[in-house]
Amino acid sequence: MFVKKLILKNYRNYEDLVFEPERETNLIYGKNGQGKTNIVEAINFFASLRSHRVSKHRDLIKYDEEFASLTLIFENNEREFEAKITLLPDERRKMELNGSKILKNSELIGLFNAVMFSPEDFLIIKEGPSERRRYIDIAISQVKPNYFNTLVEYNKVLKMKNKILKEEGNYSELIDVYNEKLASLGGDIIFYRNKYIEFIKTLTDKLHREITLSLDKFEIKYESCIPVSDRRSMQKEYLKKLNKIKSKEIFGRTSLFGIQREDIGFFINGNRVREFASQGQQRTVILILRLTQAEYIKEIKGEYPVLLLDDILSELDSERRKYLLNEIRNKQVIITSTDKGSFARRKNTKLIHIDNAKIVT
Repeated sequence: MFVKKLILKNYRNYEDLVFEPERETNLIYGKNGQGKTNIVEAINFFASLRSHRVSKHRDLIKYDEEFASLTLIFENNEREFEAKITLLPDERRKMELNGSKILKNSELIGLFNAVMFSPEDFLIIKEGPSERRRYIDIAISQVKPNYFNTLVEYNKVLKMKNKILKEEGNYSELIDVYNEKLASLGGDIIFYRNKYIEFIKTLTDKLHREITLSLDKFEIKYESCIPVSDRRSMQKEYLKKLNKIKSKEIFGRTSLFGIQREDIGFFINGNRVREFASQGQQRTVILILRLTQAEYIKEIKGEYPVLLLDDILSELDSERRKYLLNEIRNKQVIITSTDKGSFARRKNTKLIHIDNAKIVT
């Protein structure tokens, strides 16, 4: 997986930008506020169809402009693709692939894969369960478009159910219809979430020992809303749970159970990382989560994703920084930093100086 060219128009602080990275390591450097992060954010947008920093398109459009466009030319398994996304202030977006309009997110998502390391990653540990669910959902959706579609459909049905629950009247039979659909979709989502966790579990303990040079035991636990088994059994159990609390949901006028309440637990020596881990231990967990995500994509797609390191090196101590830089060899990597540092002496590294939203040669 390689980015060949990124073209931005009216995106963030860029009026026009053409960025052509090399196939190995690329360092984008410059003072704070010049637009370094905006480049990797735009690249990552094609992998997840969202910004990792803001939720509204309006915030991505250059001030006083009516649209922003992002074009990415990339190589996937030796085939070249050109994807274009146009963002509008009313939150609509238009998408094209190889010159043809596409209407569904699933036609684009999964085609380009990237893993972003950023300071915002620490929210996965420090914030509530929704951040950890978002992390796993984005990781799976990149390589499983069907999972993405199932998640979208689940949220749509859940929204309709909650709307009905809030209304006056007897909608018991309609709730039954929604519950059957939620059980079918929810069972599928749990199946895929569990498969992802089971895969990265095969790598996490080894990575933790290598990074920390210790025998501390690191564990990831999928805290599912139902016991994990085969897909059909989980769908049945899901429906059974929904039926059991149906009267409580009608009385409380809201949904009380489902995959929207699940969590993922991170533990070191049996202690929950969020509550008991040091800053260094939390940084190690973030490294593990992103490195195993890259390995998951490689396992499914047959090639590594593009790695985007947004000012993350400044967040790491020397040992963790050294480990990460060793792991990113033989992959396309795009790094942002305030200075060139030791990269000025590294082989196969392209240096890109950004000043006032322009590439300075």
